[in-house]
Amino acid sequence: MSDCPLFDVTDLDAEVYLLSPPETVWNYVLLVDHATWFDFKDMEVLNMAHDQTREFGEDIPREAWLGLYAPTNPLKKVPPEGMNVTHSIFKRAGDMPEWQRLRSCVHMDPVAAAFGAAHFSVELISKLPPEVKEKMQESQRDHDEANHLHNQIQQLQMVVQSFGEGDHNGYGKGSASAGVGRQPKNGNSPTLEELEREIDLLRKRHELAQKKARNSVRQAVDAMEKSKARMEHAMAESMSKSVNDLSDLQDAAQEFGFGWGLSSSGGVSREQLEGLQEFAYFLRKSKNIKMILDMLGWAKKMVSRERRKIKRGRERFTHFQIQDLDLETLAPQELIAMTAFPEGSFLHTEFLCRALDGDLLHSQFEGQESAGRGPMVYLRDESGSMSGWKRAVSCAVQLALMLEARRERRRFVSIPFSGVGQFEVYDPGHLPDPMELVEHLEHTYKGGTEPYAPLKEAIRLIKDDPSMKSGDILCLTDGAFGSPPDDFLELLNQAREDPGLKVVAVVINGRPGQADFADKVVMVSDIFRDKEKLADAIAPLL
Repeated sequence: MSDCPLFDVTDLDAEVYLLSPPETVWNYVLLVDHATWFDFKDMEVLNMAHDQTREFGEDIPREAWLGLYAPTNPLKKVPPEGMNVTHSIFKRAGDMPEWQRLRSCVHMDPVAAAFGAAHFSVELISKLPPEVKEKMQESQRDHDEANHLHNQIQQLQMVVQSFGEGDHNGYGKGSASAGVGRQPKNGNSPTLEELEREIDLLRKRHELAQKKARNSVRQAVDAMEKSKARMEHAMAESMSKSVNDLSDLQDAAQEFGFGWGLSSSGGVSREQLEGLQEFAYFLRKSKNIKMILDMLGWAKKMVSRERRKIKRGRERFTHFQIQDLDLETLAPQELIAMTAFPEGSFLHTEFLCRALDGDLLHSQFEGQESAGRGPMVYLRDESGSMSGWKRAVSCAVQLALMLEARRERRRFVSIPFSGVGQFEVYDPGHLPDPMELVEHLEHTYKGGTEPYAPLKEAIRLIKDDPSMKSGDILCLTDGAFGSPPDDFLELLNQAREDPGLKVVAVVINGRPGQADFADKVVMVSDIFRDKEKLADAIAPLL
């Protein structure tokens, strides 16, 4: 065992930590890597992973983080004292292609390394063969016991040393301070001789504990070797799952506006880390959000395709305009700044900063709207029958339209609805709060279908809010509902007196007459199989 107790990193400040960083199984770990770990070690995702793996091995998430983040990470040939089991795990990992894929996915980003290390550590422990987990637990218990005895010896030795320092430290020459060491029955503090006998006993127990710990380490490593095939299968599965989780999280975080990483390209800030961790947990648990993300790629392509159809024919250049990034109209000089200079160079970094600020030059053509059409209000049916992939398609269309509206600086409001009185207005503004957006898409009513109250709310919003002037309404529903009430028709007619309002209804597996109040009705028999028909519904809004 080690001659000094293991550090409890949580009790060390950065200066002390960097003066003597804890041992690691990796070679050539730089102080800057340790410093970065110290900055990120308190992330909730890492703390949770440590709690779930601690009884099986010391600091598995930390070792995984260092192995994924450090630019060069050869394993030490001889493991540090007490880290044989962890060394054996990462010795196997380093030879596997799945580990290299995980490192590539992390790409020296400390936030990505934190999520990758945490996910891998937890997944690995859950998939290990039972006999390996049992031996790892025994090894860690024996290791902890030996360190505990060593710490006790050190504490008593400090007390013994204080005997020669006189009364100015608060200790007499014939006894130790009360409460330290073994107390005699008469309540007096132990004498120097008693403390020395106590230390001798603890040393003998420590020697036995060391032998037991070394033996249990050998047994744990042997168990891994005996279960080699299952061990490597568990590791490959754990790393592949972590790659998928990390890729999904990175893509989803960018789609929902969390940002990613701490790179010069402008990623997540420290203040956003808490929300990103909450989102990561949400993403792993939410079937609805995963399904929406699966459909989002298709929805964005559909919106982009319809938008290109509208722009087709507008080929005569008129002027340049500064706006958010749009690859279709990005000015040639901006394209050069984006593609011709290496990543990390001043010009490339400057381009990325301006892209984040919406400060890029774009070409404008004859007939092209500089800011798209008007605002959009999207009514999304959340009745009980709108579940599974039907709901995922509906939510993905909303998210794709919202991203398009945000890119063109158009107002976008969503109103999910169900039965009587079951609706709410979601107004994300130009920069939606990421977790509010996630929770909005996760929320469902699962009641009946009554669209007229939310439709009236949408019309009032367009009439009364100056920023919603000339707004359009898209209502998507699959439920049977009655004829429109007179007060709704009266309100709709009043709103149509001002040019610009357009109502488009998508009716799933219903009758056209249900929505004959709309300017355009799109009939769909099955929203998942016939989702391409939704292009006819969104085209008038673009």
